[in-house]
Amino acid sequence: MGAVLADMLPEKRAEIMERAQEYAFNRVIAGVHYPTDVQSGALAVAAFAAMLFASPEFRKEEAAAAAELRTVLGLPPATGTK
Repeated sequence: MGAVLADMLPEKRAEIMERAQEYAFNRVIAGVHYPTDVQSGALAVAAFAAMLFASPEFRKEEAAAAAELRTVLGLPPATGTK
């Protein structure tokens, strides 16, 4: 889910969200989905991400995953609080 990955790598948010939109659009091009399917999916993702981000347990797990991801990618630790 692009929203979670973008939250883990805020300095790459624009690139991640752009790629997520390209991926969704490619599903329309391939005839797998209609544009309204993609729009509905974006709304569902936003609602689901909001629920995840409101969960302290999820935030704890996400922070651990983000730290590992940032290390693997050679990025400095995240700054600030979420």
